[in-house]
Amino acid sequence: MRNHSRAYSEEALKAKLGTIAGIDKLIDAARQIHAMLRDPQTPVWVKGLCVAVLGYLIVPTDVVADFIPVLGYGDDLAALTAAIAAIAAHMPKAGAGGAD
Repeated sequence: MRNHSRAYSEEALKAKLGTIAGIDKLIDAARQIHAMLRDPQTPVWVKGLCVAVLGYLIVPTDVVADFIPVLGYGDDLAALTAAIAAIAAHMPKAGAGGAD
């Protein structure tokens, strides 16, 4: 499998989000991942996953090419959703241990 993290850049992400207007779930998921990437408290392993999955979104010729109607962004949404789920499953729960 290709290393999609090489495709990530702030400019490429902005350009890609501009081309997928109208696909709200995909845009929301990408923005959630991007917010985690930019948060200074995000662990390094999460940032690595964020860069990889955003790179996957940016590359137009991934598992299902983006120009294919309906299906083209389905794999991108699945990848973003899976990344969010994986991150959430491995992050400490709010208020668990430590001071509030």
